[in-house]
Amino acid sequence: MKKRIICLFVCLALLAACLPAAAAYHNVSPWAQEAVDSMSGLGFLPDSLKNADMGKNITRGQMCQMAVLVYNQLMGTPDVGPDSTNNFTDTSDPAINYAYEQGIVGGYGDGTFKPNDPLTRQDFFKITYNLMATAFWNPSDIELDSLDRFVDAGSVSDYALMPTRVMVSIGVVQGAGNKLEPKSYTTSEEAILMFFRAYLYMCDWINAQSEASKNVEILAQGYSGISTWAIREVQEMQQKGMIPPCLDGCDMSKPITRAQMCSIAVRAYNKATGESYTAQGSGYFKDSNDPDVNAAYELGIVGGMGNGKFAPNETLTREQFFKIMANFMKVIGYPREDSRAVTLSRYADGGKVADWAQAPTRLMIYIGSVRGDGKNLNPQNDTQIQEAIAVFLRCYKYTVAWKNDHPDGEDPNEQPSVIDDLLSFARSFEGYPYVYGGNGPNSFDCSGFVLYVYKHFGYSFSRGAQDQYKDGMHVDMDELLPGDLVFFTSYSNCNPSNSTYRSITHVGLYLGNGSFIHASNPTRGVVIDTLWSGYYYSHFWAGCRIITE
Repeated sequence: MKKRIICLFVCLALLAACLPAAAAYHNVSPWAQEAVDSMSGLGFLPDSLKNADMGKNITRGQMCQMAVLVYNQLMGTPDVGPDSTNNFTDTSDPAINYAYEQGIVGGYGDGTFKPNDPLTRQDFFKITYNLMATAFWNPSDIELDSLDRFVDAGSVSDYALMPTRVMVSIGVVQGAGNKLEPKSYTTSEEAILMFFRAYLYMCDWINAQSEASKNVEILAQGYSGISTWAIREVQEMQQKGMIPPCLDGCDMSKPITRAQMCSIAVRAYNKATGESYTAQGSGYFKDSNDPDVNAAYELGIVGGMGNGKFAPNETLTREQFFKIMANFMKVIGYPREDSRAVTLSRYADGGKVADWAQAPTRLMIYIGSVRGDGKNLNPQNDTQIQEAIAVFLRCYKYTVAWKNDHPDGEDPNEQPSVIDDLLSFARSFEGYPYVYGGNGPNSFDCSGFVLYVYKHFGYSFSRGAQDQYKDGMHVDMDELLPGDLVFFTSYSNCNPSNSTYRSITHVGLYLGNGSFIHASNPTRGVVIDTLWSGYYYSHFWAGCRIITE
């Protein structure tokens, strides 16, 4: 398939003043520009701030509106709104009512909220603190700094003292000239910058808590020697039931044996096919009658070592491991056994790969199971148990995704399509964490995810979602094909006919049949959602085709 990027320059005018407008905020100071642009690109600037003078004070109402947008993204509830109750006598703003109901803001004793009053800095600290505490976070998890270095610390009101200490301790508030100015009003750009810092902190905190939870669960299984990079994938293999009893309570840093690898492969085969395959015969090898070894041999996943031996207790080299994974893919039904798109010479030790292992090694690199350290493949090195589990899981997820998309195999009358492999590769990252600015391979944000998937197959385009829309052929929802990028906005029922590409706040990868995969948010990570109903249907903006014929 011929690769080409079609760049179309879009210039869409607003149809009327009442229609959603592109962000046209102005008077932004250089120190705040990146944060304001980032918050806008994430869809965190409410309508009331999209055309604002950023040097002017933010109001209490505007702060509520921004807080709700961030809160819903962190909580993974993008379309949640308030109930029908009006909680204040002077406003019926849905965002204010919702923020109140979630415990993010409070009102005044006379039943008012005063939405148009400017926001003091200490009220900003309190609102941000409340939002973070509501979104799972516990301030007791951090070591609090003293406020003694600030000359006006004594001016902080009692209700804002703890929130102020917290915001200083986590770097949200840094103070200029050793002053906090708690009773001063907060400009829009100051509030956005500080809130962006809080958002990044919460992203990191949520991911850290998730990883810590996984670590606790894995250690509770009795495993030891697990590296940080392997925890998530070891846990996923455990949840899928593909870690066999022979590895119960093992030291994951030890080399895996050939027999142990057979046990993993047979369980993976049964999981992928829905079967419960057991060996039909025995006596294939003089040195092993292990049922899993016999089953793996009958299936064609492993072979012997010659002279009628299997050497079940010998450790598995990386190139032997690559060969077993390639055999597994073939048995499941993946049609390709090699990829000439991969050149082993790009690795310093690529020439050390044995002839019989070169095709499997290329294939494992092509599907993204084997990533290497960018320099070495270490083909003759032993394969650690944790390495075998993590890398095999990537191969398994890729293969199962491909097979699910091709239940009858590949059409012999059609040329193999890179799109098919690209989609299977994308699906293999389901469950990976969302990190703002994440470019892969271990974490992603929305635009970083789609870019990483495409770059793996030799395609390159812009980094941000708004710019990515300009890098391909534009398509409507009813024209979408698998592999297209799908774009969303924070507006309901907004599309290119009544807005500009600056309205775009999110991007995903269309899989077909109404499904798309995307790096959603810190709570959900990389997930598959439907495009045909719910939030994403009403917030769909347009599609973009990167690969054309």
